[in-house]
Amino acid sequence: MAKKKPKKTVIKKKHVKKLKKLPISVLILALILIVGALVVFYFYGDKVMSYLTPEKKPIVYSSEQNEQGYYFYSLEAPGGYYETANNKIGNELFLELRTIIQKDFNKVSYGDARYILSYSDRDPNDETKVIGIYDNDIIANYWIGKGDGAWQREHVWPNSKLGDYTSKNITNSYKGIASDLHNLRAITGINQTRSNRYFEEGSGKATTIGTEAFYPGDDHKGDVARILFYMITMYPDLELTNIIDNLTNNPDTNYTLERAFMGKKDLLLKWHKEDPVSEFERNRNNFIFEGIAKDQNGKEISPQGNRNPFIDHPEYVHLIWEEKTINELTKEITTTTYVIMFYYKKENFYLVS
Repeated sequence: MAKKKPKKTVIKKKHVKKLKKLPISVLILALILIVGALVVFYFYGDKVMSYLTPEKKPIVYSSEQNEQGYYFYSLEAPGGYYETANNKIGNELFLELRTIIQKDFNKVSYGDARYILSYSDRDPNDETKVIGIYDNDIIANYWIGKGDGAWQREHVWPNSKLGDYTSKNITNSYKGIASDLHNLRAITGINQTRSNRYFEEGSGKATTIGTEAFYPGDDHKGDVARILFYMITMYPDLELTNIIDNLTNNPDTNYTLERAFMGKKDLLLKWHKEDPVSEFERNRNNFIFEGIAKDQNGKEISPQGNRNPFIDHPEYVHLIWEEKTINELTKEITTTTYVIMFYYKKENFYLVS
């Protein structure tokens, strides 16, 4: 039996007939509109979709780096936490970030910090455990103040160097710079070893360097850098420096603005590249921003309500303190180019791609 011709051929013929009836000017105009729409969507597709989608999905921040260790630049989506920081660099970016993170900042008491850290500092792979800073010590996921398993609240930027004399004999009712959750980490015995030493280069595990300095360990040096970058952005009286004389311990000037320094600045910039943002940091940042903790009586504690920009956008560090430009940090995207050709011949319209 002879095979029947596929219906597809008939459909094509019908379409061809319709195209013949349309003036060429209309067809060209339609093509221009289609190409224009594709171009707009190519460059602004993310924004278009964000407006068309009523419920926005959670933003997943990137920490991808180039061969030199610099983080690639990414724009914040419309309505995002850092949208007003888009396309800014240098001091303009620095001041805009300060405005953003101070806007909805909710001071949390030093006492409530005990319970919040038991949530924010949990192991991403095991919620029954809290990870201690510097030595990765395993800590109970509830506050233990005394006895077996007791742990403390570590000030990564030392309390004595925050320039706040009211925090010298800090109590659980205190609310201020010394109770900022982004600067506090769960910790055990190594808290006393670190004391108020400034950070210095080292390798391997956390250890003291000489009598005045401290290496935070390979797994924590990037975390430390990003915390200190947050602190100088959040609090105008704090400063990072490379001058050792400003970093050593001085009991006569502790808890005063004269000693409100930390560092070493250049080393922290190096650590920021060498120890990239981790899942632990992202989870902790999110919880401090919007997580609800409960105290020992089950009472809910309101979140601090702000974020650490240098965890979400680690490239901001380069734009503020390393004089990098957005173009230098923009990742080159390789795309496939489609060429659309059309021509008119004997009343027939042809489209070839």
